[in-house]
Amino acid sequence: MPQGQPDRWGQRLSGAVWLTAWEITRWLPEAVAFGLADAAGRLAARRATPTRARVRANLAHVVDAGALDASVTAAFRSYARYWVEAFRAADMSQQLISERVTTSGFDKLDTVLDQGRGAIILLSHLGSWDVAARWAELTGYHLAVVAEVVRPQRLFARFVDLREAMGLEVVPLKPRAKLTGTGIAQRLGEVLAANHMVGLLTDRDLSGTAPLVDFFGAPCRLPVGAAILAKRNRVPVVPIATLQRPHRRWHFQVLDPRPLHDLSIADAQQQIADALEEMIRLDPTQWHAFQPIWPENAGAPRP
Repeated sequence: MPQGQPDRWGQRLSGAVWLTAWEITRWLPEAVAFGLADAAGRLAARRATPTRARVRANLAHVVDAGALDASVTAAFRSYARYWVEAFRAADMSQQLISERVTTSGFDKLDTVLDQGRGAIILLSHLGSWDVAARWAELTGYHLAVVAEVVRPQRLFARFVDLREAMGLEVVPLKPRAKLTGTGIAQRLGEVLAANHMVGLLTDRDLSGTAPLVDFFGAPCRLPVGAAILAKRNRVPVVPIATLQRPHRRWHFQVLDPRPLHDLSIADAQQQIADALEEMIRLDPTQWHAFQPIWPENAGAPRP
């Protein structure tokens, strides 16, 4: 939970608005909730000019110039859909999940878990990872996730409650803290030792100090925690893409595991960057890159 100074007035108001939207979204008929989200995404793509510029700068590294504008609009629509899915994930029944989720490659994950040392799940801000977490717990995969502690405090607390209600373990990561800090690293090591999974979103560096790697052909900083955790515990990283599909369906795809423990940190980081590229290329329009990713965009104003 956030510690220290209480939320400012504006943060409290923002939290109240988000929590109200959360409750409304949970109880609206499904088609209405998703329809409103799609309309909101289209509107934001037209009106949120600074944010659109930031998304455009990020996606310019990934998609061809001719498809860029359409991809940016699609990213806004996907992101709006993501929020509805996050708000409703804990309420999704096992039957609904079973009917609407398809998967591929999970034999690769099972092979890693059969070794008895757990698995580090490499995630990106792609598609719908909250729905994937709900599916994982209903299917018998136990997952601990590292969550960046953000404000408003009430909203962060609600997200923790949501994820814990789905069976996840949430390990808070305070701003400017390191994933490899003593307490966090120890707990994640215990999760792995119990042959469970640690899920890490790894496509955005919060510290600004991570080593540079080649990411879609340009120098980029990606968080180093997954590489260090993999080397320390001698556990492969397993990339999983959590993709949205039409008609409120989802597809979760496991890519080839990447053993990193015998590599240098620099080489391990490049392997992670390559895996993230492979995931994002499956559908760049579902990559929610709404914050600066590459150093040349780091000075852009936040929304």
